[in-house]
This record gives sequence, structure tokens and C-alpha cells, in this order.
Amino acid sequence: MHSSRTPRDHVSAVVAAHGALAYQVAQASALLRANAYDKYAAHLEEHRAELNVAIGELALWFDSFGDWLPIDVGSGLHAATSDGVVAGGSFETQLHTVRESLKAGLRRLLGEVADARSGLAGAGLPAGEITAYRRVIRLWAGEAIDVVAAVHRLALADHYIRRLGLLAGGRAGREGVDLLRRWMHELEEADREGELELAATCGYEQFVERYRAESAG
Repeated sequence: MHSSRTPRDHVSAVVAAHGALAYQVAQASALLRANAYDKYAAHLEEHRAELNVAIGELALWFDSFGDWLPIDVGSGLHAATSDGVVAGGSFETQLHTVRESLKAGLRRLLGEVADARSGLAGAGLPAGEITAYRRVIRLWAGEAIDVVAAVHRLALADHYIRRLGLLAGGRAGREGVDLLRRWMHELEEADREGELELAATCGYEQFVERYRAESAG
């Protein structure tokens, strides 16, 4: 906790972190739309709108303190953007970067909220509203992260299934297992089994069995 902060400093830090996260969600939506994942982008826009509502409701609570706690939440509100450019790499790499950035942004915001709750309590102020806000942003930011993670899985599957389909010749088995290993390395551990089953369903069961045998060894 930042002990030198005033209550106003604490809530200003929450608004700034919220704004950064909301802008990341808007950028993620633009990235998906630019790569023809319009339905998923629309889901992100819904989640961004809910984040705007959450900071707006928190602003009403700030206003209840009158001039004692003047906070401008304008920086926490973000409209849709066409700026979905993420530096470096393929679409799959960009999605990974966006997903990890969203996770980091949510962690930062939750940290600021925790500090604000402690700071407000230390000043004798109620923290019920900011506690409710914490639940809401965890829900909608978590949903946004899940959307990006889902598109990341889809993009990786499309990329690697296409590459597996190009294999031919005597080294196809070895190359197929190596491709599967690289694919699995790019996934979170919890997602790997499902994607292995997808590969098997697409006709690459032999590669999957060899991959599992080698991984178990």
C-alpha cells in the first residue's frame, strides 16, 4: 500500500488503471475486427461497454462526497477504436501479447483497488462501493481475456492444422510430432488436451499418439 497517498490519490489511481485496461480491451477488439473475427470483436465491445458502466457507477459514488473528493473519471471511459496495431509478429503472436497485456492490466487495476480500499478505510470512509466495483471489473475484464484466449486458440489451430496438412514424405511423422510440440508450447497447459483431441479429430491421431508417448517418456 502507498501510505503517503490521500483518498483522492487512491481513487485517481484506480481511474487511471481502469482507463488503461478499458483501452486495451478496445484495442483488442480492433485487432480481432481487422482479422475478420467480427463476432468475437463484438463481444469485446460489449465487455468494454460494461467496464465503462462500472466506472460510471463508481463516479456517482465519488460525486456523493461533493467537493471533498472531486474525481474526473473521463480518462477511465473509452469508446471503440480502430487502433488495433500490436507491434511485432504474426496474428497469433499479437493475440498472445494482447492476452498477457490484458492480464497484467487487470492485475494492476485490482492492486490499485486493494490499495484504495485500505486507504479509504484508513480515512474512515466506507468501501462498499469500491468492493462492488471490484467484483464487476473482475467479471467483465475476465470475460474479455477469455474472448482473446479463445481467438488465440482458434488462430493457432488454424495455423498448425494447415501446416500439418502440408506434410508429406518419409519424415512426415517426425515433422508432425515436432509441429504438435510447437503448437502445444504456444498454448496454456489447461488448453492442450482439447487441442490434441482436435488434431486427432482432423486426422492426425498418429502424430498425437507419438507426441503423447514422447511427452510421457
